[in-house]
Amino acid sequence: MHGTGPGIEDQLVKVIDGAAVLALRPEMTVPIARLAAMRLLRSAAGPLRLCYVAPVFRSQERGLGRLREFTQAGVELLGAPSPDGDAEVIALAVESLRAAGVPGTTIRLGHLGLLNDLLQELPEGLQADVRARLYRREFVGIGNAALDGPPARLLRALPELHGLDGLERAREFATSPTSRGALRELEGVAEQLRAYGVADAVEIDLSVIRDFSYYTGIVFEAHGQGAGYPLLGGGRYDTLLARFDADCPATGFALGLERVLAAAPEEPVESRDLILVADERSRLQVVRLAADLRGAGLRVLVATGMDWPAVLRWAEACGVTKVVRVVSEEMWLYDATTRRESLITRNQLLISLTPQSEPRVVAWSH
Repeated sequence: MHGTGPGIEDQLVKVIDGAAVLALRPEMTVPIARLAAMRLLRSAAGPLRLCYVAPVFRSQERGLGRLREFTQAGVELLGAPSPDGDAEVIALAVESLRAAGVPGTTIRLGHLGLLNDLLQELPEGLQADVRARLYRREFVGIGNAALDGPPARLLRALPELHGLDGLERAREFATSPTSRGALRELEGVAEQLRAYGVADAVEIDLSVIRDFSYYTGIVFEAHGQGAGYPLLGGGRYDTLLARFDADCPATGFALGLERVLAAAPEEPVESRDLILVADERSRLQVVRLAADLRGAGLRVLVATGMDWPAVLRWAEACGVTKVVRVVSEEMWLYDATTRRESLITRNQLLISLTPQSEPRVVAWSH
């Protein structure tokens, strides 16, 4: 497949069509890069932000999380250089997994510049072998592959080059402008991620390497609690579009939808802002009030035909701290945090729960 590099050849799913051999697409970045280079970038006034959901196919060993046909959902940011573009995409990756409910989301963030710079000293065949081992996380004995010199020392140290301390230790291996620039770029992206508020989910790990040869700089993988395989991966690929005659910086990521669904809780619990409790006489009044509150952006549950203890148990299970009982013309607001109940008017309730002067529009469901 043009643009992916030799490392993917043994993973292609091939189909014989007469005398021709066809390959099913193993990923989506290259097709999108081709489309952007040939059509989309010609009329773009600024960076392109693209997204997709599509099936892909790979011939790979069977095992947990390894499917020969699976669904990729991803984004590509074309035209935005590092560190701004990388930080935007990585922050989106974190938020995507959090929105899916994946517990313990962690992004392992690396840079290929340091490794590529030192591996250039090795024969091409040995370089490919080392990269394949690194992708499989086979660190035992990998340092001996280079026999001696800086590449061997780096390969032996790679498993320890993670976190801020690892970044400091990596400086002794950064002996050229290219490798020193790679570490500075990695620091710049990490600093930007603090501004996005996702730094707590990101860990620097210079042993991260991707399975496609088009990656050129920042690379990353995401894991979740209890998942023994990456849930998403991505990075910067500044030279890929040039293969289709469009010189453009680019970065992106793709997640495996089946893997993410397997890592997320089977029955995610959605929190609600409020429960409205109605008796027979106030049912229509409560329904209208719920509609007003939902229009203002609140998530509201309506309870009818339930006794008060059952309502409180339901509220606790849903994570709701405020419950309103509507009895005839009176409204009583119960606060589970203080366990106090007070009489309140309809207007007071609307103002206390929706302090905005204008109703806000948000996505909600239940």
